[in-house]
Amino acid sequence: MADGPSLKSRLAASLPTQQRFIIHHLSTPPTPSPALYSAPPGHVPDKTTCESHFLSVSIRQDDRRIQIFALEVLIYATRHLTTLFVSKADSTGYIHLLKLPKGTPSPLRTISSIFITHLVKGRQRKDRQSVVSLFARSQDQYLFPGSIENPGKHVLDDRGLIKWWCRVLEPVLQSSNSDTESLELSPAFKKKPSITTAKAYLRVPSCDLHETRSFFPPHVRRSPTLLSKWHPNRDPLRDLAGRSPTFPERCLIPRFPDDPKSRFVDELDEELTEPPSDSPTKESPSKGKRPGRWKSVRSLEQFWELMAFRQECSSGRLVGFLWAVFTPAQVEERLKASGPIPFAERVMKKAPEGDAPQKSAPIVQPPSTPPAEHLVDADQPNADDQGISPEKLPRAPGLPTQPPHAEALMLILPAKYYARINRLLLHLDYANLDIAAESSERWIDDVGICAGKKDWGFEVVGEKEMEMDGNGGGGEATGAGVDGKGADGVNTLDMGLMRKKRRVAEGDAPGEKGAEGSGTDGGVNILATGLVRKKPKIK
Repeated sequence: MADGPSLKSRLAASLPTQQRFIIHHLSTPPTPSPALYSAPPGHVPDKTTCESHFLSVSIRQDDRRIQIFALEVLIYATRHLTTLFVSKADSTGYIHLLKLPKGTPSPLRTISSIFITHLVKGRQRKDRQSVVSLFARSQDQYLFPGSIENPGKHVLDDRGLIKWWCRVLEPVLQSSNSDTESLELSPAFKKKPSITTAKAYLRVPSCDLHETRSFFPPHVRRSPTLLSKWHPNRDPLRDLAGRSPTFPERCLIPRFPDDPKSRFVDELDEELTEPPSDSPTKESPSKGKRPGRWKSVRSLEQFWELMAFRQECSSGRLVGFLWAVFTPAQVEERLKASGPIPFAERVMKKAPEGDAPQKSAPIVQPPSTPPAEHLVDADQPNADDQGISPEKLPRAPGLPTQPPHAEALMLILPAKYYARINRLLLHLDYANLDIAAESSERWIDDVGICAGKKDWGFEVVGEKEMEMDGNGGGGEATGAGVDGKGADGVNTLDMGLMRKKRRVAEGDAPGEKGAEGSGTDGGVNILATGLVRKKPKIK
């Protein structure tokens, strides 16, 4: 496989000139994971691996490193589909220390786009579909405790957050055909031009088609070509590789950690009925039995209608479900010719005849940021973590020592250490500048100690001459989004929203319409006598 641009070179080419950022990228090796999708009756779930990626962005202030942004992405891989789930994103509010010129596009939005693009490019295959999935919900803080107390942190509202994520994914869509160096192609396939189809889907429960389209980036709404790639109030769940419209609805909805769709699916799974173990699974259609299907929800459309009434989607704030699907030409041709990949084509073991449809096992969250209430004190020493180098840890048979396409600048930790580092992050404090600098230094140093590398990460110096962003730049990400304020926290009005007052023609009195049959009297329009019609008398 030809090596594509590194993450460092991609960031340097896209960030503002002469601006310096310190990047720390750590990940876990691909490890076996519970399947994202429930298996149809009579089949076992797909074999799935998961790897976690965590990106921390810092700046240097008075010889101190201060974290300003962090993003976590979970990557699930099966034989036919690679799913990138944007798990968490947050900022501390200290990006204003860069003193960016007013109107500069947000570097945090640029970093998010580049990082997701880099992960997508590194895992594209000629025979495998890729999808980026995220759930946009506005919160005060996700990853940096106490950061909401920082006056410089601006939390986006629900609508602004969904718009921000749409603007993050738009460059990812545009980059799908910009280069093909990341595609793993056979020599025969390299002779043909490789084209990847990219489409975006957005669902905002309780919003109609017109309202959902208003969340798209402005330049997308103005361009028919770009707008054709965006699909409001739709989802790709039926059309993903390895899925089929004939599957039960519960087999089409992925189960991500800390996702409202997953919680709703778990509740609906309680409706599944299990026939006696000694009875056959085949039921007469006249009895209305639907093996492996819910009783109350009969379609995906009904599922989304009910999602709008869930507490997380109806608590007075809007939430957005966003997908970006990348389909290589070879997969596109196969899907058009024969439809979704039949289940029989996939390497799966059929369950013994007569077994009941299995309810999905509880989803085990991959190494990620655990809830704060389940944490142990990060300051307490752990005997298992003392003096052990990650390279000496035993690993499961058949697992690679590092993720595919791992870079020299990326730090790879076993899942055990990755979880410990995330627990530590949730026990730090970012309420003010001094405390945030101390917490940042501690987190970075502890990761290095855990991995046996004192100095890790890399510095990026921006090389791009930036154009002023009329929509307000210099904003920062918080609660998985950014605010739409300028670098100095002042709202700027888009020039397209300004309307000039109509000039009065020479010789016309103020308020004069200039239309025939009207006159003025002190600036008041008076209807001409010839235009007055009397009501005819009725004898």
